[in-house]
Amino acid sequence: MHRRFDERPKSKTARPSPVAIPERRTKRILWRNKMQREQNQSTQLPCQARPTISLANRFSALKHRLQGKPNVRPIGAYPSSIIDSQGCEFGYEMFYHVPYAYHLAKIGCLQRTVSCLGTECFYFFSPDHHERYDRRQFVKYMDSIAQQPHESPDANRWEPPNFAVHYRNKIELNFPKPLLLVFNKYNIEWDHPPINFLSKPFLDRVVQKASDRFSIVYLRPTSHIVHDHMPVGNLNEKEQLREQGVVLAEELYENYRHISFNEFQLCLLANSQHRISVQGGAAYMNALFPGQLMLLHRYGGEQLHGNYVDFPRMGVTDFTVHNNEFDMLDRLDYFKCSARNAA
Repeated sequence: MHRRFDERPKSKTARPSPVAIPERRTKRILWRNKMQREQNQSTQLPCQARPTISLANRFSALKHRLQGKPNVRPIGAYPSSIIDSQGCEFGYEMFYHVPYAYHLAKIGCLQRTVSCLGTECFYFFSPDHHERYDRRQFVKYMDSIAQQPHESPDANRWEPPNFAVHYRNKIELNFPKPLLLVFNKYNIEWDHPPINFLSKPFLDRVVQKASDRFSIVYLRPTSHIVHDHMPVGNLNEKEQLREQGVVLAEELYENYRHISFNEFQLCLLANSQHRISVQGGAAYMNALFPGQLMLLHRYGGEQLHGNYVDFPRMGVTDFTVHNNEFDMLDRLDYFKCSARNAA
């Protein structure tokens, strides 16, 4: 049985899950996030209010500069007019930095954005984007947005851009059926062998159940595309998927070399209403687009800290979290009905 992002176990006799959260703790997490959002909204600046640099801001900027953090430049109540990702993990950048930067841009206060190679497409609204970092890492505290990982975003300076509208017509995609995107990963996680990944038998069943209704595109980035602090392995699944008629994203990308691979992914997402993904950075990127998103989560801090509750605020319209692949296959039948109605 699948569980929606905001759904708790219905009884104490429900089948335990390795990532299940006690009901009392889940209530406390949801209550805390709700109260934090209400507090943030009550103090939200009017759209017309443009903060100015105060004397306290100048002293704070000087202090950060002396500490070796020249990109932290406070403006009004905002931590910084420069948004620097510090080369943090991809999911955190999608969840925190991009919406913060977009909000600053809308009120005319964004000075500069600084991030990793290939990220210009995520900051298309930035007046001055710098790609400084060539490898991602875990960052305990993100200085330019005054944020720790897994905290609920501060609503008074958090507004995701509409990537779906911006990238829907950037490239021409010719698929005969509705597009089903399958995002996977296979890499070391928390110094352990791969945990959150879609298995070869599951992928085979997805093709069998969905290929008659969908054009399936499969994305599992390799070390040639993603530079991360976690080593990438090989699931040895792509040749079989290719033989089954699945389109491999890196091979399709050869036709669109005039844009970056990240921008290519955004174009695919903007043209898809049905998606399957796994815990991690790709899940956060998927959540920035409307449509149906089915997510495999075996282990990770998102359920423990209640981050999935914030996903609908990012833009996704139908979102479910699953702790095993069997439930996902049942949910896939609903995807088929949706595709039939859309055709």
